[in-house]
Amino acid sequence: QLGEQDSTRYFFVTNRKKTGEGEVLENRFGNERETDLKFGLYDTRVEPSVGLGMFINPSEWFQTEEIVIKSMKALEQQAFVDQLRELVDASPRRSLLIVIHGFRERFPSALRKTSFVGHILDINTPVMVFDWPGDQGSSLRGYRSARNVAAESGAELAKTLELIVRDVQPDKLWLIANSMGGEVVAHAFSHLYQNPEFADAGVEIEDVVLTAPDVSHEEFDNQFKKEITSLTKNLTVYVSSNDRALVMSRLVNLGDSRRGESTLSPDMLEEAARVAQLVDPDSDLVTLVDVTPVNRTRNFHNFSLETPEFFDDLFLRLTNEQTPFA
Repeated sequence: QLGEQDSTRYFFVTNRKKTGEGEVLENRFGNERETDLKFGLYDTRVEPSVGLGMFINPSEWFQTEEIVIKSMKALEQQAFVDQLRELVDASPRRSLLIVIHGFRERFPSALRKTSFVGHILDINTPVMVFDWPGDQGSSLRGYRSARNVAAESGAELAKTLELIVRDVQPDKLWLIANSMGGEVVAHAFSHLYQNPEFADAGVEIEDVVLTAPDVSHEEFDNQFKKEITSLTKNLTVYVSSNDRALVMSRLVNLGDSRRGESTLSPDMLEEAARVAQLVDPDSDLVTLVDVTPVNRTRNFHNFSLETPEFFDDLFLRLTNEQTPFA
């Protein structure tokens, strides 16, 4: 929070291509990807009335001005690092939270959603969004295009994480990725794992959290899980058996089940225990959290933005040295 003002500062990194110079910065980025990273900060005001359950129709926020971007500024890379590190140094845990959103997200809504997550989680840490062009259209073709862009954007997220670890140097680095953002994270860690300078440096990111990840089960378990857990102290995957969006994703991907589906109903406790063991039988690094019993959202996919129990659980996992058993 900015002193006595009613604003909170956030940072952004994006691999979107600029669409113009004369427009408001918020509307300057389109849905094309490029390899160059753009850096910046923005200040938002969130009305106290904004709470969980209000995210069903985010367009109302823009009309009622309950989440307002008061100012935004593009930064050169070094200025970005200097300003972000100053806030990291001033935070109680010298921490940084990075948020990655999913399919169909435009640049302005990614900024506002990040402000919402920071506002509700209230974890007293600098917050940054890595924004990638997930808004490729709502059609089947658009979905498939977004998956390709997500995989490609892993390279830019990897460069961002290398910059953060090398130059900002937070003691605790937390990543939260929702839906198809999990695909971006998975491919980013694939790049990091193949980089000897990063993989051999003994760097461990504190927590990687994937919520309803739109990532192939087979691809995740056979490749990405190994790569992520080798560079991460804790990997937490929140899943739900009633996630309609991921059921549709499975159909689009020719029956390949998605990592965010638990395939369990709330009363299947024995089966839940068995599946939990299959996640990683001999490792304490991977935690599978089935949110089906508390998933009451409209499409059962946005629990990471609408469910109080999720935020309570996430807060405990990020702030406690010991994994909570609640």
